[in-house]
Amino acid sequence: MNTEITRDVVSDLWPLYRSGEASGDSKALVDQFLAEDSDFAATLHKSGELDGAMPPFRLSPEAERRLLDDARARARTKLVVIGIGISLAALIILAAFGGALLVAMRTFGNG
Repeated sequence: MNTEITRDVVSDLWPLYRSGEASGDSKALVDQFLAEDSDFAATLHKSGELDGAMPPFRLSPEAERRLLDDARARARTKLVVIGIGISLAALIILAAFGGALLVAMRTFGNG
């Protein structure tokens, strides 16, 4: 299978390549492609210079605690809604079963 490697493929692999997480085969593929396309290699290497342009985003401990509390509250709400849904479904099933049982008793009980 002979597949043409494009700039898009190399762009997709670039973050893994830069972080050192790319497999040996992927690293070799990127190295070979960049050796043959120096303009694109320069563009990719320039993109790495932008990494330090913005400071890392950090939350204060208080903000992290508030976000965690909000996430926990949403999770509790979801569990309550799911529990109510299951309870209602069980009641509907029991009511249907009870109704069918009453009909059967009336139909066959007088026989």
